[in-house]
Amino acid sequence: MTSRPRALLVVATSLVAAASAQAAIVGSVSNFAWIRNGVALDERNALCSALLPEFYRAFTPEAGGYAAFSVDLGENSLSIMSDISGIPQISLGGTQTIRVILPTDVLIDSFTLVGVTSVSGFNQEDLQFEGRTLLVRMNGNTFANGGGRIDMTFSYVPAPGAMALLVIARCVGQRRRATAA
Repeated sequence: MTSRPRALLVVATSLVAAASAQAAIVGSVSNFAWIRNGVALDERNALCSALLPEFYRAFTPEAGGYAAFSVDLGENSLSIMSDISGIPQISLGGTQTIRVILPTDVLIDSFTLVGVTSVSGFNQEDLQFEGRTLLVRMNGNTFANGGGRIDMTFSYVPAPGAMALLVIARCVGQRRRATAA
């Protein structure tokens, strides 16, 4: 007969394994870059958080004022927020792209634009993905004073190791229940 503390430990371990398998992005490191005309102006790795944006870039546009962009990566969403002040709007010149490289073994299955606020010209064609890399084309779009927002969702194929953890957790839980009965 299995003791109660040991059974609780098995259940807790199964829950942690299942949560880890489902949380493939939050808590993992991703790479973020702002690329202009093929050159990375700002690139860094960031630990993905459920609370804070992972990437922030601010600059002074040629027309003056202030422009800032932040990227918030969630478990199945990506939001880009703009903060524009001191000028009526900004249209980014050149070829400008935000690149997000997701953690190892995360393969994008689908990617969809779900909302655009105070950004003119942005559409589904501005989004590209391949494997673990998301590309968001920023040039050719106009960002209004006061800020705007672009929201996207995506689904991905979980890592093989994450799937194995789920299967093991499920098998251990079923085995423990069978021996307790």
